[in-house]
Amino acid sequence: MKLHILNKYLAALSGLFLILFLTGHLLGNLQLLIPESSGARNQFNEYALFMQTNLAVKVLSYVTYAAILLHIFVTLKLTWDAKKARLVGYKKSESPTNAISSKYMGVLGTIILAFLIIHLSDFWFKAKFQGHEDLYSLVISKFQSITHVIIYVVAMMAIFLHLLHGFQSSFQSLGLVNSKTRKYIQIVGIGYSLLIPLLFAIIPIWIYCGLN
Repeated sequence: MKLHILNKYLAALSGLFLILFLTGHLLGNLQLLIPESSGARNQFNEYALFMQTNLAVKVLSYVTYAAILLHIFVTLKLTWDAKKARLVGYKKSESPTNAISSKYMGVLGTIILAFLIIHLSDFWFKAKFQGHEDLYSLVISKFQSITHVIIYVVAMMAIFLHLLHGFQSSFQSLGLVNSKTRKYIQIVGIGYSLLIPLLFAIIPIWIYCGLN
């Protein structure tokens, strides 16, 4: 039981950390919406170079990789434990956690993991190991393909559903949800879960439509 509680804490803390990372990553990527005529290429490439060479950012990136692996491991363990509990007669409740975003967290997580692998191979791997310095042009070329745009948008839908449950669940696991805070956490969680993936999804659509 103590291990189960520890895993819930780890899942919550790693999840909240990744939410912060997601926010910062979005802020950087929104530079892709700047018109190319206004210097978007140089600005984004300078940002990318800073993210690759700054020591503090490098340390933060390793912490992020660790948080992703930890989050995957503990959530898989929690999912497995929940399935075993149901097999021995665990009675489902009609609580909000039985919504689609809760029931299919494993499927959503698998979609997100597959997208993450594709995303890293498309951009991070080529920048770090193949010497691509003009990341702006690389991103633009990728999102001129409707296939890449669809993959990205579908992944953002999965992230939306994942966040919809995970945001509130993280605060619940940390004991921060009560009769006074529940309403506010739900409102902020729904707003964040919708806004962040929506803004991410706009970027490839924007590029594909030639609005950059």
